[in-house]
Amino acid sequence: MKLRAHYTMKVKHIGSVAFFQEDWMELKEALLLAKHIEKKEPLSLLSFEDEKGAMWSIKELEKLKEELQLEPDQLRVYFDASFRKETGASGLGIVVYYTLGEDTYRLRKNHFFQGTTNNEAEYAALYEAVKALKDLGAGRNSVTIKGDSLVVMNQLKGEWPCYDDVHHRWLDRIEAALKELKLTPTYEIIDRKQNAEADQLARQMLADVPIESKLKLEVDGAD
Repeated sequence: MKLRAHYTMKVKHIGSVAFFQEDWMELKEALLLAKHIEKKEPLSLLSFEDEKGAMWSIKELEKLKEELQLEPDQLRVYFDASFRKETGASGLGIVVYYTLGEDTYRLRKNHFFQGTTNNEAEYAALYEAVKALKDLGAGRNSVTIKGDSLVVMNQLKGEWPCYDDVHHRWLDRIEAALKELKLTPTYEIIDRKQNAEADQLARQMLADVPIESKLKLEVDGAD
């Protein structure tokens, strides 16, 4: 979940002055900010807006923090596909980084897919990634989705038109799945080097090497 502060302070001879934070912050950072302000001004003057436009008091955020200890947070998804035009066979690669409480984890999976184009396989890879988020119990939070397919990413962002019926069906399916989980997506285009982990998983699937693993990381995951 990402938040930004709304703060109103009372100034002598002026009255109430409102400040609105432009940048987003994580829940942990928001509570640290609240603690800092608590020393100088009443907390009643501070509230936080989430990405869906809902407003939260400090007490509500503290309660939410306790609830989220059992739910995946700071979700980052990497996806890729390796497509064989001659046969239509594809390997799909999925990597998910997330936190659970104070710990950071990485999920790696690959799948086989039979389709008609590389772009369709890319969409299928992302759909499998969203299904993996559901299996992890993710919900209510934000998710950063990273991929190197310009067509797929720009169509997901709404910046490129989608004239292909097959693509439309995948778009609808992915958006419906994210909506069901109440996840707010941010789409980030990355280059192939940054997507190497998902690409490797996709290629391994085409080599008939299925992989599914979950690892607790000692330090924060990929950038």
